[in-house]
Amino acid sequence: MEMHQVRYFLAVSKHLNFTRAADELRVAQPSLTRAIQKLEAELQGPLFRRERLNTHLTELGRMMLPHLQAAFAAAETAKTQARRLKMQAIGSLTIGVCTGSGVEAPAALLLAVLRKRANISLAVEVAPSAMVERSLLAGEYDAAVLTLAADVHERLDCHPLHDEELTVAIADGHRFAALASVPLDMLESEALISHSGCAFDEDMVQTMDSLGVNCVVGHRSNDLLWVVTLVRSGLGCAILPRALAREHGLTCRPIEGTTLRYRTVLATVAGRRHSLALSTLIQTVSAMSPC
Repeated sequence: MEMHQVRYFLAVSKHLNFTRAADELRVAQPSLTRAIQKLEAELQGPLFRRERLNTHLTELGRMMLPHLQAAFAAAETAKTQARRLKMQAIGSLTIGVCTGSGVEAPAALLLAVLRKRANISLAVEVAPSAMVERSLLAGEYDAAVLTLAADVHERLDCHPLHDEELTVAIADGHRFAALASVPLDMLESEALISHSGCAFDEDMVQTMDSLGVNCVVGHRSNDLLWVVTLVRSGLGCAILPRALAREHGLTCRPIEGTTLRYRTVLATVAGRRHSLALSTLIQTVSAMSPC
């Protein structure tokens, strides 16, 4: 028994007219008749009595009608669920974003993807960089926005997303505001507000140590808004990307004697199969020139 035979039987049962059933199904009447005959042969009896003006179900036809209706409904439900599952696999995207990545660059990327495929369901989670990397490798994220520190896990493929200068972020009335740039040695006498859990912040402290600059962390927070609030209150300075500092209304100055860079990448797990949504995301990154 094939499902198109069941569908044809149900159409004839509805109209009790082969011609009208064929019209509704948009098939030739001989094709409809042959399908019904094959179904009758399988069920070992006639399903309809065809009279000129009075086609009607036989006793076998009446008995089979509820069973075939249930079978057809179950098949349609199965196809609908399969389509929904396929859409979920293609159209959902879970992105991990590490603390301190900012919003503008990742948001521009993800909005570009949504414009290409409006049916993508997007979930974004922000967490410390080590946690985001672990979750990505564990398969909890499709991709992740990571700040590029010295070491990158060997299983990750990294697609450049953003690249800019790291600066000293300060309040408007801070003594550094009068300078065109901040010498490295002046940072030793200034309380540093650290953005803990952020890979570039940890990398920056290590870089400063290698240059012989002894930075003293006066305050710290794993929340960027708290870091910004402490800086704005004049309690110290923070090392932040220029765009991120300006995004939050902070004054920023370049650092003399070094070219610290802030780089973010879109990371995916090498060898892992990509959904259509993730492929679209990677293609979008490739098409966008890093800042």
